[in-house]
Amino acid sequence: SYCRSIEGSDVHSFATINNSSMMHTRIRQIFLLPFSFLLPLITIIGAQEQGQFVVEGGVLEKKCLEKDPSMVTDISGGVKATLEVRNESPLALVIKWVGNDGNDSPHVIPGVIMPGESGTFHTKTRHIFRVYDEELGLLREHNVSQASDHIVIHEACHVVDKEAIQREMESLVHNQTEPCLPEDASPEWSCIRYIPRNEYQRRLDEFAGTVYGFSTKEESQTREIGDTEDKEWSFNIPKIPRVTTSGPGFLKMSFTKRMNEILLPWYKMHKKGGPRDMVRQHHVIRGGFTNSHTVTMSMLNIPHKLKLDLIQEMRRVLMWWTGGRPLEETATFGIRIYHRNSMLINHVDRADTHLASAVLQIAQEGVDQGWPLEVLHPDNSCSEVYLQPGEMVLYEGARFRHGRPMRLNGTDFANLFTHFRPYDWHGPGNSPRYDNQLDHDGFLKGSPSSSSTTKDEL
Repeated sequence: SYCRSIEGSDVHSFATINNSSMMHTRIRQIFLLPFSFLLPLITIIGAQEQGQFVVEGGVLEKKCLEKDPSMVTDISGGVKATLEVRNESPLALVIKWVGNDGNDSPHVIPGVIMPGESGTFHTKTRHIFRVYDEELGLLREHNVSQASDHIVIHEACHVVDKEAIQREMESLVHNQTEPCLPEDASPEWSCIRYIPRNEYQRRLDEFAGTVYGFSTKEESQTREIGDTEDKEWSFNIPKIPRVTTSGPGFLKMSFTKRMNEILLPWYKMHKKGGPRDMVRQHHVIRGGFTNSHTVTMSMLNIPHKLKLDLIQEMRRVLMWWTGGRPLEETATFGIRIYHRNSMLINHVDRADTHLASAVLQIAQEGVDQGWPLEVLHPDNSCSEVYLQPGEMVLYEGARFRHGRPMRLNGTDFANLFTHFRPYDWHGPGNSPRYDNQLDHDGFLKGSPSSSSTTKDEL
């Protein structure tokens, strides 16, 4: 069993995962960490079945609940309480603690309970929890009112046809070894080109400072002319978990049908020179990762409704790619439009928020040379990912170095970015399920993907 004591002001809570009394049940450790006084732990309840309607994308939705703004946690008192929870629904559950303002707390790591898993939680009475299924449909809100409780969840408010989703996604995945052709027409390429380590290094030796990286001291500022990689945050790489179970950490594929419908026509309408031109100058990107302070970029902000639709669709795609784990969206922005001589040195993304991400290729105009996303491998070889409009690359950006250090040889190159993380990940040192539990490849020790797992453990 695992026990973690949490202290803050007048709240003392901890979670115990007990696997001794449930011989036929997989037990999953679930952790919630406080920001200050925040926290008791997790409460789960079942969903009420109401009318049904079909949602595109392999999901049948039953009537989910609406939030009740009157449900707020009373942090002034309460007595210690124990709650035993079992998830017998077919979907993973996401449990969020509700603060005294009635909102899901952003400072407490949400709990995740997979189907068939159980946990025993210690909390206090008069604390409120919201329970969502993995599609983020609200199942119920619960006020802890008893010192001892036992809850079993039988249903979610979505029914997910995972076989249909699997078929759909497989149809969108590209041949990752397709050759880059025609050889003399890189603006037309939709492919992945592998560059061995020695060849990659020779290229940098010859062209860094001209074709690749910063070309002047005005551009490089505190960096060096010719720099193509930021190494400041690479120390985090061994602490970052893999979110996919295999593969190189990236995947090239086409947009879903829904993404094509909502993104490409909207861009054509609102791009520079379009019927409803909404393009504005992009702000300077801080941190010294780009030359945006000398080579300006443009921005076309997508409207809120379109953004919500895109987040929903990308959650579906990235959950499929990461094996069905529930994911929380942490950032979605764009459309960013790069211009001639723009470049972005190789880097790793934010360790706390950017674990499962995607770059969406929206448009490219006046491009004289293909402009790939580079993904650097641990041995310093490189994969160049070339995309066409309507295509995207999924990638594990906090663990794998990536960027566009080649200077853009073209007029406009429009990208949109979206980032997610597992609900139980809040960065190195703040994620008990993962901290000191990863093998050298980033997989959880003892998992089927881990090189440390023996045959007897499988």
